[in-house]
Amino acid sequence: MKRTLSLVLVIIMAMSLFVGCAPKESNVKAFPYEKTVEIIAPANPGGGWDSTARALQKVITENKLAGDVNVVVSNLPGGNGSVAWNGLINEKNPHKIAMDSSYIYLNRMLGMEDSPTINDVTPIATLTNEWIGVFVSIDSPYNSITELFDAVKADIESVQFAVAPGKGNDDHLATLTSAKAYGIDVAEFDKNIVATDTSELLTGIMGGFYDVCFTGALEGLEFVEAGNLKCLGITANERYTGKYDFIPTLQEQGLDVIFPHWRGLLAAPGMSEEEIKWWNDVIEAAIATDDWKEILENNEWVSYYRNSADTKAMWEEEIVLYESLVKASGLMAE
Repeated sequence: MKRTLSLVLVIIMAMSLFVGCAPKESNVKAFPYEKTVEIIAPANPGGGWDSTARALQKVITENKLAGDVNVVVSNLPGGNGSVAWNGLINEKNPHKIAMDSSYIYLNRMLGMEDSPTINDVTPIATLTNEWIGVFVSIDSPYNSITELFDAVKADIESVQFAVAPGKGNDDHLATLTSAKAYGIDVAEFDKNIVATDTSELLTGIMGGFYDVCFTGALEGLEFVEAGNLKCLGITANERYTGKYDFIPTLQEQGLDVIFPHWRGLLAAPGMSEEEIKWWNDVIEAAIATDDWKEILENNEWVSYYRNSADTKAMWEEEIVLYESLVKASGLMAE
């Protein structure tokens, strides 16, 4: 009997020790730590950044992809995105992300000293892309990109190129990239490119004030459809499907050029893997929905999704090209 009692006491003591050593329940909350997350459009309402941010918010909210977390959109214009991006850097709040584009490279290159670089922020995702088109008047003698650049090679001042709203943007760099791919001296060629107001660019082509421009393809294609312009090519890796499938890519015409005009998302520096993963998971779920695919189709946006890691890799590759083009055109800030 004493042996039995002793054995029971030993078992009870062992169980007590086991319970006492059991790990306590963690008080660390999973991300998001708050009930609201925010997507910032670094521009006034109505533009590309704003419309993309609100489209993403709509899909996430209506499909309940963030659970009980509220997703809001705010506008913070200024500095080609730099005002919003610097705000993220200073606040270091993982609940806030902001739309971005290639201005994350270009602002500093073009002399905006207070603008961040790709090393100051966390890439979150790349969402959409708009290809760039090459447009001439319907009466233009040029019917292909090779005919156009052959004329430039013969007399670099014989063809008047225009860009809007100013040199240093994607449209300008796509122009330089294409000329360089055709063996044209970019530094000399750039001297013949004039900057004009966005509202006057395509009307200037149609009115004969300029001969050719590189600009967002969707901006010019409505005038192609109306019979006022010709599109000599797009900077895509493949043709559009549907009503614009007759427009060739530059690659098809012998130029080794693929030049996207993408829109994406970035966040504050120092975000944890868990915080980045939450955003990536929600965004991946959003772009997989039929609602998102319908938005792309209705806006004629091209899907260009890359997660955080792939976006970082894209940044590191693209910035080398951008630096070489900005230097060649004489726009690199000292």
